[in-house]
Amino acid sequence: MQEKIIEIIVLILNELRNSKHINEIDIKKLNRDGYTEAEINAAFAWVFSKLDSGEKLFNERQAETKSHRFFHPSELSVLDTSATGYLIQMKELGILSDPDLELVIDKVLMAGYQKAGIEEIKLIISSLLFDFDEKTNLINRMVLQNNDTVH
Repeated sequence: MQEKIIEIIVLILNELRNSKHINEIDIKKLNRDGYTEAEINAAFAWVFSKLDSGEKLFNERQAETKSHRFFHPSELSVLDTSATGYLIQMKELGILSDPDLELVIDKVLMAGYQKAGIEEIKLIISSLLFDFDEKTNLINRMVLQNNDTVH
């Protein structure tokens, strides 16, 4: 379920980045695409919790930094092409900061995957975004258990 929530968050942030208002996002299309109400609600709850807490939805790129991260051959040996593309997309959308990207890559390397794909990356990112490792952060864990309508 968490991986699908990440997919919806990516869709929402893509729409917002393309200057669409949050109330213009087509919920019925998400339903038609196979997402459940609970998944849609959890994704919107995550977005609203970020807005409510004053956090930025998009990590702003530093104007003076024009560098791009290259993947080391050892990283490329455990990440398939779709996974590296997905990581780049998450970074470009601002869902992952530079330290977040490094953390995801470290977790992939330490997990011992022979070849990690998008699904494995989504799982790691969802644990990072929803603070599964952080026992004290109840708001993000409650988002996943929330069945109330937020959209």
